[in-house]
Amino acid sequence: MARSAEQSVEVRISNPLGFHVRPVQRFATHALMFKSDVHVQLRGHTVPGKSIINLMSLGGKCGDTIRIVARGEDAKQCIGVLKFLAESSFFVEDNLDPRMHPDRHVERLARMASCFQSDVRVTANGKTADAKDIASVGVLGLTPVSTPEFEIRGKDAEQAKAVLDNLVASSFYVEDRMVERARKAT
Repeated sequence: MARSAEQSVEVRISNPLGFHVRPVQRFATHALMFKSDVHVQLRGHTVPGKSIINLMSLGGKCGDTIRIVARGEDAKQCIGVLKFLAESSFFVEDNLDPRMHPDRHVERLARMASCFQSDVRVTANGKTADAKDIASVGVLGLTPVSTPEFEIRGKDAEQAKAVLDNLVASSFYVEDRMVERARKAT
C-alpha cells in the first residue's frame, strides 16, 4: 500500500448513551487493526484512538461531534471503517430501533467490506457472493450467528480480513439478547 496523506472525518455521536464502554471498546478494537496512527478529538481534547482509557476520558455524549484523524499507509481504509462504525451507533442495540432493517448484519458486512480496496468474496450456505454488493450478500441467507468464510485478495487484504472476521466473530455486533432470539428463531 502506498503512503496515504492524513485522513479525517467528523461524526456525530447518535448512540443515546454516548461514547460509553461498548462503543469505545469497539472503536479501539477496530482502530488497532490498522497500521495508521489514530486520534479522536472532542471539545478541544485529542486522545489516541487505540486506547480505551483515553477514549473514555473524552466523555462523549449523544449529540457531540467527534473528529477522527488517521495518519499512515492505511488511513483511508481506517477512516472508512471507523466512520461507518460511528455512524451506526457503534452497533450498540440496547434499544432496537423497530425501523431498523432486520437484515442489518448483511448491510454491515457489505459496508465494512466496501471500505477496502481488495476484492472480497464471502461464502455461506454453499453460496459465494461479492461481499461489497448488499443484494448479492443478501441471497446468502446469513443470520447474525452465521459463520461465513472470506476470500480476500488485494493490497489491504490483511486489514479487511481482520475487520470482517471480527465482525462475524462478534455476531455482527448484535447484542446478546438479540443473538439469543435469532438462535431460537432458527
